[in-house]
Amino acid sequence: MKGYMYIRKYIIMLLFPTLILAKYQSSENNLLIARADSLFEAGNFEEAKEQYENALDLDEGLISANAGLGKIAIAREDWGEAKDRFDKVLDLDPENLEAIYYRGISYRETGKFKVLLLRKLDWDKSKKYFLQIIERDSSYRDVLFQYAKLLRYKEDYEDAVKLVHRQIRLRPDLSAPQVKLFRYYRYLISNRNTEESISWLSQQPSQEAVYFIGETYRRDKEFLKADSVFQNIMDQPKKMTEQPLLLSLAKLNYAKNEPADAERYFWLAVDSISNVVEADLVFEEMKYVLTDSELVNYEAAGSPSEWIHFFHSIWNSRNPLPASDVNIRLQQHFERLLYAEKYYEYDGFRTNFNNPDQLKYLQFSDISKLNEEYNDKGLIYIRHGEPSEKVRTAGENVPFNESWMYYGNQVMPKMIFHFLLYNSTSAWRLGPVVTHPAMLEDRMEWDHIYYQMLTAEPIEYTSYYEEMARDSRESVIAGLKTDRVTWEENTKPLEIPFYTALFRSENGKTLLELYYAIPLEKLAEDDEYVGNEISFKKGYSLHTLDWEPVVRENDIVDLPVEKDQNFVGVYRSFVKPDSYNVALFIDPQETDYIGGYKFGERVDDFNTDELMMSSIELATHIEPATDENVFVKNGLKVTPNPFREYYRSDPMNIYFEIYNLSKDAAGQTEFSIEYTLTSISLDRSGLQKLIGLFTGGNKSSVTIRADRQGDSGTSVEFLAIDVNRYQAGEYELTVSVTDEHTGESFERTQTLKLH
Repeated sequence: MKGYMYIRKYIIMLLFPTLILAKYQSSENNLLIARADSLFEAGNFEEAKEQYENALDLDEGLISANAGLGKIAIAREDWGEAKDRFDKVLDLDPENLEAIYYRGISYRETGKFKVLLLRKLDWDKSKKYFLQIIERDSSYRDVLFQYAKLLRYKEDYEDAVKLVHRQIRLRPDLSAPQVKLFRYYRYLISNRNTEESISWLSQQPSQEAVYFIGETYRRDKEFLKADSVFQNIMDQPKKMTEQPLLLSLAKLNYAKNEPADAERYFWLAVDSISNVVEADLVFEEMKYVLTDSELVNYEAAGSPSEWIHFFHSIWNSRNPLPASDVNIRLQQHFERLLYAEKYYEYDGFRTNFNNPDQLKYLQFSDISKLNEEYNDKGLIYIRHGEPSEKVRTAGENVPFNESWMYYGNQVMPKMIFHFLLYNSTSAWRLGPVVTHPAMLEDRMEWDHIYYQMLTAEPIEYTSYYEEMARDSRESVIAGLKTDRVTWEENTKPLEIPFYTALFRSENGKTLLELYYAIPLEKLAEDDEYVGNEISFKKGYSLHTLDWEPVVRENDIVDLPVEKDQNFVGVYRSFVKPDSYNVALFIDPQETDYIGGYKFGERVDDFNTDELMMSSIELATHIEPATDENVFVKNGLKVTPNPFREYYRSDPMNIYFEIYNLSKDAAGQTEFSIEYTLTSISLDRSGLQKLIGLFTGGNKSSVTIRADRQGDSGTSVEFLAIDVNRYQAGEYELTVSVTDEHTGESFERTQTLKLH
């Protein structure tokens, strides 16, 4: 491409006079710069760079092209290249504010990577450039905020905070300083002792300073003092953005083990979002567990309703028990934030100098690069909680180290993370390998690679080194795109029998019924619970597929625990036909048990003229209704059987409804129903199986037919089927309805078990 440009320029110079050539070059450059600027704005840096360079081939003194290449270098954090490019701009235009601005940023950032005197030289130059702009135009871009960042690097937190306040007053249209102001206050209180922090904050005029007095108390676990400060601000006219205050109240209540109040404050922070600053302040608290695709979705949102929906969707989808009155995953997120705040906080520089991954084996997600608050231990801990196992190796000449292993399960792989201090006393960072023999020996039970490295011959060592690095890379990739709920070690799962059924309702809606049982007989297996009355917190929820809430019901029932007894209940919702996320939750208080499920459910549309039927409801009893209760429908009390299990000595009761039967000229319907019971697996002894081979045994499928007539387009059907002659095992019941007038057919199936 460059060769073509040179030839083109040469030919034009031969064929056209100088004036025409100048006009041509100007027009050509304008097109190239416009195209390059467009590519740059779209994030297509490589093609933008090529277009800027093409423009420089035509005119090497083109300021806009050099500035464009400088901004690409800034975006790529290539600070040396940025310096060179903006040097050229200043050579051509010594008063160019943009070049001075970016030179200040470049020298500030290169200073991070240097030591002592060299760092001071770069930072002094950065200060000179920023002050040069401020003296000429303090409202230029976000120059005050950029200078505040330099002061923060130099650990002058107090003046940095003041500068950010000044930036906000001068340019209230800029959102980043309004968001980062709270980060700069946090730098101050986390790097000064309590007395110093409160003394300085008390002298400041802003409501944010008062708020951070409360934050200082909260971090010191002075909860009463912190709550007093926060509530006083809540009672006053707001001069600060409210989201940080509400989020601090959430943290405070989670720390006090009051999750219901904590969650209320969190959702108040979310649901009151009215602009991008408020949204970003909430985002700052949850960015640690997001995926790269979720980051893209967040950045694509542009209105309060979209931001609010985003946060609800994230936490509802991550909640393992969406029907619970408390979002367990959200609770654990804040509990982990509080722990990381105490043990893993790190706001120092992350440079190649303190990076143990010198050969760049590891791959980090885009979202993880937004972490400015915690070391790598904190980042992994916030996502995954306490590791299954932890190892530290101490000894002479052994580098500071700690390795974490998380056991794999059905949805998560086994993951091992190595944290090392490399040229640092506090920057715990992820490394790809451990090589010291003592470290390898301490980890031999975790994986074969540690023994192989420990005992390897020199010719094998490199191969094992590469294998461990690959394993670490896979763990880091998996660890930074997933997160998990952790349970107490003594937690026991409570299996809840349940199933759903669908029936036609009015106004185009569908009745969704979820039948469930509280298995008291399971609890009765523990003698300590027998005869005791236990309070069961329970709930049911319905969300759209993108986790917008539709229905939530939570209640408590007190039940005595007795052997051979269970509690049966139903949740009923009238909803529009669609696909939903359904959840059920049961928590026996003061026990180690907890139970819950979430699953997808397609709710049928019965608003049609075609032949249809409801789901098949398996029941323990069906009898005429003598009173009104949740089990009554169409004059019948249908007691559901959530277990879907029957003893063969008892009848199998079923209930269903048929819709849109056609009528003849006399107004009569005529239809047939076939009931087919098909064995899925039979519980047979070896002798029974042998006899079955020679005699045919029980049939694997049996069909019963019934012919019916009526005078209504809807028919309510119930039947007690004698299953005594069937063998024990799992079965599929199919009910097929045929309209004899039209030939239309419709069928439903249900699985069950016979004992």
